[in-house]
Amino acid sequence: MTDITEHLAEQLEELKMFQRVDRELGATLDFDNVLMLTMDWALRRTGAAAGMFVTFNDQDNSLKPLVALGYSLDDALERVWQLEESIIGRAIRTRLSQHVTDLAADPDHRSHHALAETRSAIAVPIELRGKVIGVIWLEGEAPDTFTTADIAFVGRLAQRAAIALDHARLYREAARQADEMASLYTASRMISASLERPQVLAIAAQSLATTLRVSLVVMADYRKLQDEIELVHAYRLATARLAMSVLPQVGSSFATESLPEVRHVIQTQRSSGYGVHSRLLSERLRDFMIAHGAHALLIIPLATAPTAANAQEIEVVGVALAMEQRHDRHFSEEDCALAEALGSQIASALRQARLYAEVRELESIKTHMIRMASHDLRNPLNVAMNYFDMFTETLDVSSFSERQKHYVERVRKAHQTMDTLIKDLLTLERVESEREALWQVVDFNALVSAEVEVQRAAAELKKHTLTLQLPASTLHVRGSATQLRQAISNLISNAIKYTPDGGLIQVRLTAKERRLLFEVQDNGYGISKERQERLFSSFYRAREPGTDHISGTGLGLSLVRTVIERHGGKVWMNSEAGIGSIFSFWLPLAQTVGD
Repeated sequence: MTDITEHLAEQLEELKMFQRVDRELGATLDFDNVLMLTMDWALRRTGAAAGMFVTFNDQDNSLKPLVALGYSLDDALERVWQLEESIIGRAIRTRLSQHVTDLAADPDHRSHHALAETRSAIAVPIELRGKVIGVIWLEGEAPDTFTTADIAFVGRLAQRAAIALDHARLYREAARQADEMASLYTASRMISASLERPQVLAIAAQSLATTLRVSLVVMADYRKLQDEIELVHAYRLATARLAMSVLPQVGSSFATESLPEVRHVIQTQRSSGYGVHSRLLSERLRDFMIAHGAHALLIIPLATAPTAANAQEIEVVGVALAMEQRHDRHFSEEDCALAEALGSQIASALRQARLYAEVRELESIKTHMIRMASHDLRNPLNVAMNYFDMFTETLDVSSFSERQKHYVERVRKAHQTMDTLIKDLLTLERVESEREALWQVVDFNALVSAEVEVQRAAAELKKHTLTLQLPASTLHVRGSATQLRQAISNLISNAIKYTPDGGLIQVRLTAKERRLLFEVQDNGYGISKERQERLFSSFYRAREPGTDHISGTGLGLSLVRTVIERHGGKVWMNSEAGIGSIFSFWLPLAQTVGD
């Protein structure tokens, strides 16, 4: 009866112990903490003098200690076990717990596998989903240190530890992926923040070095026609103090024929990692790595992602060479995937920078051509008109017939149209090329009032009534006073021109929700709906009945849209043929002192 009672008490105590084990293991998702708690419970329950958790990698059959208790740090880290010649290896091969009461007599034991005073040991495999992931190894100083109950306890502990370790592994993997996504998002935003190629290269190299935790990154362009790469930027991580300070020479070129590793990456658009002592390394690339003190190298393709419309549309714009100079390193599949994702972002940013540079060059050429053409047009046009005026002065104009007078007037009107067109072209070019750095805070009330007064004489010539409505408070915008005055002038003058004599022109300025609203309303000819869509396009004129006699170049409203959109606003119109039109735009108000 006493034995039964004692046995029941032992079982109850063990159940309570496992409740505490489950509670402690379940309270943490930290992988290292789970390992430490597991080994701590194993040593406390069995009375072992020392123990360690040894992980098993079935890909290379390696055994590596992760947690060791009761050993000196150096002794634990230096231990080496062979899968075929060790008690731990036997536990993995047989998937059975091993209990050895006389280590010296065991054929698989080696003296360096345990402490000198160890006499007995147990090795309990930990399995998860049918795979052995590690072994709990415990050492005792006496042959009878471990009982059958101890081995059973460690076996049950191993089962619980396997589940806790799996949870911790999944949590760690999820945290790692979240960190990688956050790093990728941050790097992508930084890389895409600029359209200037030098800045894109600098940010890209820094982002790769930081995200991949390497000491040096070299950016290289790929020249497809020459089948070569050219080093265009090099960046060394500021915190990599143990790395070599010698950077590769920017401007150096290498034929991919001499670097088969680089050619392979370009052809496959897949990253490849190499150690400096790898047998797969070509001599040219090995010499390059040695010259710059690189222990490991990851070659990253800078390839744009295919579009949904064309899955084959992949452009390799270059490669990045990520080098580790401080220590040996193996680049994992996760490293390669992260590098390729960043490489795609970098390639897209570099392509955008290239397109931006091309557009800027075209804009420069266009500006030059407009200026040159305007100059070349204006001079001979003025000469021709001067000679025409001199010629007509020698004639008796009063004797001209009505047809001859009409011819003279048509020549003068054509000259005026050409002169206006040249002025509009130059104004449009000046607006598009003016830098925002020169903009200032502008009093918009004063700007509108001054322009209305300028236009009042033209309105009176056509017997129009021109009214102005301003808000009680002064409205300010940040921008170019010259450009904004031109936009206001074009809208008011258009209303005067396209309204029959005796009309009403109303100019209004109001404020609403941190914006100003400018409107010009007339009761003129109006514009039919089918002509309204293209109204703000360059060189387009909406010819309505009764407007053929009105001169114009078709650039006025296009200039208004360009000015307003450059200032962060929007322009629109409402019109009905035969009734009139309202042209409007809004602009963001500027922050002024006291706002």
